[in-house]
Amino acid sequence: MPYSQRAFHDVDIGNGHTREGCTAGTREKILKDIEEWADGTSPVKTFGYWICGMAGTGKSTIAKSVCDTMKSRKMLAATFFCSRQFPECRDHSKIIPTIAYQMAQFSPLFGRVLVTILEGNPDIVSKPPSEQLEMLLFEPWMKVVNIEGMHSFSSVIIIDALDECENIESMLSAL
Repeated sequence: MPYSQRAFHDVDIGNGHTREGCTAGTREKILKDIEEWADGTSPVKTFGYWICGMAGTGKSTIAKSVCDTMKSRKMLAATFFCSRQFPECRDHSKIIPTIAYQMAQFSPLFGRVLVTILEGNPDIVSKPPSEQLEMLLFEPWMKVVNIEGMHSFSSVIIIDALDECENIESMLSAL
């Protein structure tokens, strides 16, 4: 299954550098709000947490800080940092396979279920995003939930900078 390793939150993005998180002591309110949402202790009970704003206002920096926090708490299941800088990070067709790949690393049971699905449908990665989402994420996730119970583990998936992907409309409608 093709995936984009460069879209991971902690990879070298050039010249030996990784993405930077927030400077210590900054963005504390938004980071706390997101952490409470991820914990389920926030009054906001939504399936997703969406951050939007003008270019250059620090959304990707916040996303990287959240990745670091969720990883340290063993809650970071997958990331996809879109980027015009790297072809595989601006290719919308790589988002769901990349997330599914990381989910399989995060949860061995998810990985086993995913392998079974891929064996029965090896061409699923060439299907539209809505079918990929169903077969590569929802179906294995529901099987994991049914086997291990609803609260078997908490997980967070972070997708950053969707506006930097080409032909993102089909992905947005699937999400």
